[in-house]
Amino acid sequence: MAYNVTWTLTRPNAETALPTVESISADNKSETDAALTAAGITKGYEVDGLVTKVVYVAPDKATYESVQTNSDSFTDESTVRTSYKSALQAAGITCVISDSEGNEIANF
Repeated sequence: MAYNVTWTLTRPNAETALPTVESISADNKSETDAALTAAGITKGYEVDGLVTKVVYVAPDKATYESVQTNSDSFTDESTVRTSYKSALQAAGITCVISDSEGNEIANF
């Protein structure tokens, strides 16, 4: 059964741009995209005004978690995680990460 993880990013106003992983590390973005594709995980976007949802759809939870576990070895991974969160917070963008099982994974 498919397993989804959704990042709901809410900007404070229309002038605030969402930061990108690629602006922090193009190598990390490339490695992540390749790992997602190889695992059969798709990433889509839904935009509604100030709210952008990034939706990851995996064949199952184990597949998603496997890619997440392996991501620790990606180039600049710890820097990307810290820098991306800091960039969101500095811009006043809220982030809620939840899954299709009804779990809230993160909220900042």
